[in-house]
Amino acid sequence: MPANLPPQYFEIEEKYRQAKTVEEKLETLEEMLAIIPKHKGTEKLQAEIKQKISKLKKAGAEKSKKGKSFDPFLIEKSGAAQIAVLGPPNSGKSTLLHVFTNARPEVADYPFTTFYPTPGMMLYEDIKIQLLDLPPIGERKIEGNFANALRRVEGAVLLLDAQNAKILEELEVVLKALEDSKIKIGTETVELPSANWFFLPTFILVNKVESKEHQEVAEMIQEFYKDRFLVKGISLHHLKEEEKTVIKKHIFDIAGIIRVYSKPPGKPPDFERPFILKKGETVRDLAGQIHHDLLRNLKGARVWGSTRFEGQLVPPEYVLFDRDVVEIRT
Repeated sequence: MPANLPPQYFEIEEKYRQAKTVEEKLETLEEMLAIIPKHKGTEKLQAEIKQKISKLKKAGAEKSKKGKSFDPFLIEKSGAAQIAVLGPPNSGKSTLLHVFTNARPEVADYPFTTFYPTPGMMLYEDIKIQLLDLPPIGERKIEGNFANALRRVEGAVLLLDAQNAKILEELEVVLKALEDSKIKIGTETVELPSANWFFLPTFILVNKVESKEHQEVAEMIQEFYKDRFLVKGISLHHLKEEEKTVIKKHIFDIAGIIRVYSKPPGKPPDFERPFILKKGETVRDLAGQIHHDLLRNLKGARVWGSTRFEGQLVPPEYVLFDRDVVEIRT
């Protein structure tokens, strides 16, 4: 057994053994993978868990094709990350998807126009991020498949309506509904009650800010929740290009990912196809993603970008940053 596994891991492992459905098994495996410390001693265990997740997803897909079971919330990930778009009824979620992606969801002034997830691809600089418009969150309980979808995404955008007199109550309803499903959200990491809870990185967009009074509402939300959320006031119907760029950057940041460009020895970097890593991942993680032979023979790397000087030689454990250029050394 790899060293340094936290006590919570064994609790989740026991949940996996007792799980009866594919969804429950997938949920616990993904929790196990998320909580495992990322170092050489756990590489084999990580690979085993990833293999189990892959097999379960394939089995679930085959079962869906046969018509025995269908989960409309199981949307295959595409692009560099998958980001949920959340909010109470009529907050503008479908409008956000329309403005930022190639998707064309139904947009209306009445609530509950989104019954099932609607995906769309957002272009951010040199990568694509998948936005997932999910059904509105109200007083009704978030069903299991909905909650499972939230546990699979990398982050979320929570939309609120600045023109709704009950905006604070609606926000609290959303937070309670998520917590009833053992999900906490925030831009800043919050403490979780136990290992079976899930933290979803999220920032808030206060939509429909079209007057001084509406701006004051956005500022009120920011003041009340500044210790937990990044809050931005916008109007999706009157969005300027520079505002759109800022929001895309926030979406990228909340995804918790970085772009790394590989540089073969003696050749220029490949800026066309960045490798996507999680924040905090290392040269070793990049090598494993490129090819297992590189990982096996890895000695270090030369890095341009985050290092003290350009082309600095670093060890396999060196933590990479967004836009680093890396030349693997074997």
